[in-house]
Amino acid sequence: IFFMLFDIFQIHFVYPPFRVQFISHAVYNFNRNSMKKLKYTLIALLVLCMTGCNESSFLEEDPRASLYPENLLVDYSGFQSMVTSLYGMMRNEYRRADALGGGLPLVLHSAWGCGVDNSWSNNSHSDFKYMYYPSQINQTDLQIFQNIFQWCYRIINTANMVISRAEGSGIDWKGTETEAAAHKNKIIAQARFFRAWAYRHLTYSFGTVPLSTEEITGMNYRNDWERNSVESIREVMEQDFAFAMNNLPLREESNSKISGAMARHYLGELYLAMDQPSKAVEVLKPLAEGSEYSLITNRFGKNSANPGCPFIDVFRTPMYADGNTEVLYAFVNTEPENSAFGTAEVYMKSTYKNYYSNDGVINKSNKYDPDYTSGAATWPQVFWINNGGKGAGRCVPSRGAFRLYNYKDQGTQDDRISDYAVVWTINEKGADGKITEFLNNGKMVVDTTVTAAMLDDNKTTIKKYNWPTTRKWDYVAPLLANGDKDGCYQDIVYLRLADTYLLYAEALLKNNQAGEAIKWINKVRNRSNAVSITETELTAGGVDFILDERSRELLSEEERRHTLIRVSQEKGGDERDVNNYFKRRMRQLNEIAGREARGMNSYDTPVLFPIPQEFIDSNTGRQLVQDEMKCA
Repeated sequence: IFFMLFDIFQIHFVYPPFRVQFISHAVYNFNRNSMKKLKYTLIALLVLCMTGCNESSFLEEDPRASLYPENLLVDYSGFQSMVTSLYGMMRNEYRRADALGGGLPLVLHSAWGCGVDNSWSNNSHSDFKYMYYPSQINQTDLQIFQNIFQWCYRIINTANMVISRAEGSGIDWKGTETEAAAHKNKIIAQARFFRAWAYRHLTYSFGTVPLSTEEITGMNYRNDWERNSVESIREVMEQDFAFAMNNLPLREESNSKISGAMARHYLGELYLAMDQPSKAVEVLKPLAEGSEYSLITNRFGKNSANPGCPFIDVFRTPMYADGNTEVLYAFVNTEPENSAFGTAEVYMKSTYKNYYSNDGVINKSNKYDPDYTSGAATWPQVFWINNGGKGAGRCVPSRGAFRLYNYKDQGTQDDRISDYAVVWTINEKGADGKITEFLNNGKMVVDTTVTAAMLDDNKTTIKKYNWPTTRKWDYVAPLLANGDKDGCYQDIVYLRLADTYLLYAEALLKNNQAGEAIKWINKVRNRSNAVSITETELTAGGVDFILDERSRELLSEEERRHTLIRVSQEKGGDERDVNNYFKRRMRQLNEIAGREARGMNSYDTPVLFPIPQEFIDSNTGRQLVQDEMKCA
């Protein structure tokens, strides 16, 4: 009832785009249909209570709806509830972008994971045309840019409120004096982590943005925001991540909670962005070389009875409780039929897996599936049940990304390019119920053939539906009737130790410790049966080799755009330069978005997102101009 009341009494300080919203679906992501009935029931009960009480006594009470923060943030449990809302907001990165408005059928994460050297957009939509035609990035009114900007500042404003209110007097932090101090610091540490994490997205996405570190109330409203330098914002981020690192355990009891490990990871990345590799080494070392986490190198978990490999097992069973020692953070989900309180879908599967059922040849498969011939299910439902769950073809790997796995002519030896990790074949269930590979005239139907239509710079979309894509996010609905649904409900990986190892290797390399760096790269490579590299090879390849390995290991996981912008801005570098890591690698590896005609050989093509025009127009107290040329 507490959280349902939380949904009824929403508090909005609407100072676009700095808007504080306390919404219970951000806390537990309740199913909105079931919640609607409960809302009306509770409202009726509230009205009944109001009409049945003594009027004079009622008027003397504090107005709960209008002063909700004052009534909530008075003790440890109240602050915990508000921090839970920050967790809810964070998971929106893996929800459909239209969760924030705009009708965008892809996850927010794809804004940074697609339209880069290892991925292009396979579908048409005006808001993500830049993912396959990069010069179109300069549209200031795109909904996806507005959503990212507002989403990050909602997180920042909520975090600022928690941080500010936690310093108030009279708060019951529970327990002894020592315990109370620890509780307070843990709350502040989580809030400061979220604030720095949101600014990480903002600075890599937009460059210079307003820096807000105070709670916004009716008393300090302003419309004269300025774009602060990235250097000044990173100073605050450094302090925030360091506080979180020092006040949260390196390993929490559950990897669905923010830990010191996550703070260390992002602080190490921040030091690399600040050209301080020695500090990055110092911060990342306890995490990489400690015993709390380790790579999964043997089959385990609920997928271990099926054909597979340790690499893909990490994604099928991502929680600590089930034996995963590698995943630093994961989102917990559950199917609607298993929850009485609503659920939270994620859309990584439908975003990063191709829309195979739309291919003119592939949609002739599975016609003899007994569930289809009996009429128990539609053809799309049986097809997706037999092929790892529905994909919608929004973002696909570039051909260059697949080529990277063939380093040193190792072919398909690398588990990360195997049938377990990539869709190379289409499954077909016959009348006998057995699964075989679907072939067309004796040939496999999935391939990386680049057609003339794909290279037509005048086309508004691509829709290459038989292109291979990742199986990291595969999820088969437990009910046949849900076989063709977009969302998925499995526990899902957000950040892994393998990412930390590669970040640590990069820091060591830049700290002139190439011999140490290769140890951590080879740990990642050898886990997937990829051949080892030598110090000579790493030194010759430099940062490009690190970027290659990050692509091989973290395809569709890392915010790839952030990484490429970070290394392109090293030592004051200009991310728009045609010879930097971003544009050069786009031309080398992305056969669609990297085409010269699409802007990747022109300085005039921005790389950072434009500040939303909505914010510029609302900031009437100070004139702001677009400046995508430099990050600082």
